[in-house]
Parts: sequence; structure tokens; C-alpha cells
Amino acid sequence: MVYMEDVNLWELPFVALEDRNVLPDEPCVYLAIDKDNSVLYVGMSENLRLKWKNHPKLEALSRLEGVKISYIRTEAELLRKLENALIKVFKPPLNQTEAPKRGIAALREKMGLTQKQLGDLVGVDTSTIRNWEYGKGAETFAKVARLCKVLECDVEDLFEEEAV
Repeated sequence: MVYMEDVNLWELPFVALEDRNVLPDEPCVYLAIDKDNSVLYVGMSENLRLKWKNHPKLEALSRLEGVKISYIRTEAELLRKLENALIKVFKPPLNQTEAPKRGIAALREKMGLTQKQLGDLVGVDTSTIRNWEYGKGAETFAKVARLCKVLECDVEDLFEEEAV
């Protein structure tokens, strides 16, 4: 059994990326670490040596200097739990798989605006923009869009202008 408090990153066995063919052929959770000792990626495999023959991150990591692969041998049934725990602790950049932004967030970023800037322009606070970007209020937007389609108008046509 492996406990997070027992994991000392600097005492783990490791091999240089270019020597990956000598990795163990057993279940391991591994960390790709750069020359500055930053964890770049965390993964797991039931056969570590085989995994690194054609690893999906190999090309990206090969462009960096001094990358090593540290590893923790563990039972196969614990691989996923240990991998998730290490990702949570180290937040490695190559594990971050943020989905491409869509909708309001994508349009806002395309315009180069922060949530606060957009909120100021629209007259709402940042939390409202954040909620809209996470889909809260999407039902209302959909109904307004359908209303405009049925009435064959633009959103601005739905509301009277304020008296000046």
C-alpha cells in the first residue's frame, strides 16, 4: 500500500528519458520531471517499459532538456487512485486537458476581454458572466433566441429604448 505522505519525490527511482528502455515492466505510476525538478506529467501503466515505447507525450518531452521518469511500483488495482492523487498534488501542466472554450467564454476571449470587462460593458457583475459561461441562464438565452426567430427580429427589437 502506498500513502501520499510516504512519497518523497526526490527519493523515487528514476531513469533519464533517453534511457526509458530500462524502465521496469511492471505496474507503476510515473512522473515526468524536468531538469528544474518540476513535475510535467503524471501517468500510470501496468507495464511501464512498454508504455514508454510510444508514449503520447514522448515527442513533447523529448524537446526538453534533462527530463527524467520517476516511478512508484504499486499493485495494478491502485494505479488509478495513486495517479489521481499525484495529479491533484502536483497539477502537472501536461495533464491539464481543458476542453476548448465555447459559447460566451470563447467569444469573450476572442474579443480579448476578461469576465470583468465584459460584465462592465453589459452592466452585470463578474459572477453573472461566470454563471453564463458555465451554462447557468442558458435556458433563458435559448428562449430569447427562439422568440427572436419566431418574431423575425433582433434582440434589441424586443425591448423599448429607455427614455433619455
